[in-house]
Amino acid sequence: MNHRNNTFLKTTGAAVVLAVSSAVLTACGGGSNVAEPTPLATLESPAYRMQTVWKTDAGEGAGDYVSGFEPVVKGERLYVGNKDGYVMALDLATGRKIWRSRTGDRLISGPSLAGGRLLLGTRDGQVVALSAETGEREWTAALSSEIISAPAATDDTAVARTLDGRLVALDMADGKRRWSIERNVPTLTLRGTSSPVIVGDTVYAGLDNGNVLALDVATGEERWSQTIAFPSGRSELERIVDIDADPLVVNNELYAVSAGGQLASLATTSGRVRWRHELASEKALALDEGNIYAVDRDSVVWAVNRLTGNERWQQDGLEYRKLSGPALLAGDLVVGDYDGYVHWLSADDGRVIARGRPFKEPIRSQPLVVGDRVIVVGANGEVAALRFTARDER
Repeated sequence: MNHRNNTFLKTTGAAVVLAVSSAVLTACGGGSNVAEPTPLATLESPAYRMQTVWKTDAGEGAGDYVSGFEPVVKGERLYVGNKDGYVMALDLATGRKIWRSRTGDRLISGPSLAGGRLLLGTRDGQVVALSAETGEREWTAALSSEIISAPAATDDTAVARTLDGRLVALDMADGKRRWSIERNVPTLTLRGTSSPVIVGDTVYAGLDNGNVLALDVATGEERWSQTIAFPSGRSELERIVDIDADPLVVNNELYAVSAGGQLASLATTSGRVRWRHELASEKALALDEGNIYAVDRDSVVWAVNRLTGNERWQQDGLEYRKLSGPALLAGDLVVGDYDGYVHWLSADDGRVIARGRPFKEPIRSQPLVVGDRVIVVGANGEVAALRFTARDER
């Protein structure tokens, strides 16, 4: 059984959230040792050096909560939210605060941005819409349970996923409900959900039961459903198959990964499985023309061929460092870790080619690449814009 470090679980029947340490979950074979993060190897000749363009404090961040907080950029503005209910707009070039809105809500996810509105989810089952221009509240929609992943949105429709298994579409103008569907949630699942993804007139969602669902965004009518991971094992823990990473959709291909051990490529038109690869992950995916990149539950970084599903390489030199999902920067990969380090990996073979440490707090959310800069958000609210420059570049 794979190690599962600091895994948070929810039981839907009793609505109880449990924090389960890796000592418990790795005890399947009788052992009880907690895996220690791999010490960082010295980089003798790093290819790049990290420059901190700016750094600012955006509040309390997510703290120890499993959250769906992600930074989002529109034009020259960067938007971030935190668990104390504040949302901030920052100047992308300088980090200067443009506005700060105190919502008074227990925010847990977002923001997402469409139609001039920022959407955030709360621990009390609300979607909050703010003006992206001013931060003023435009509407609030009450749903059935926590919204731990950012809603998806177009200019006229928002789709939110609740922790109790519902997908709900809202009118972007006023927050009124358009449609709602419900899917059964397993008795025990990881505390986390993937965000829906809207492409054209279809919304795609990865579910806690290991299924990927495609719905008509206007009506909620099901177009197809496909299982990418099947429960196996004797215990409820062993049978967890959650899809907690957002589906990644490119042209007619959809990629989804399950914490239960499957990375899969599906056809967006039918849900047909093109290939499966054994890999367990809860982290965001990244891709380029040739490969799909994933960080597994032990923080091993993988490159898998997009066409065949065959493994290209693995990088285990950062094992157990609780890596973020990977992002593509200048043709290579960037990941954050539990100790505030940012690592740059070669996409060709997975070698670590550069490293920097903008702050000393965990980087859990996928880095955001904007041009030649990388935006990273710390768990305790630090936000930094980074630039990696070649060693011989002044």
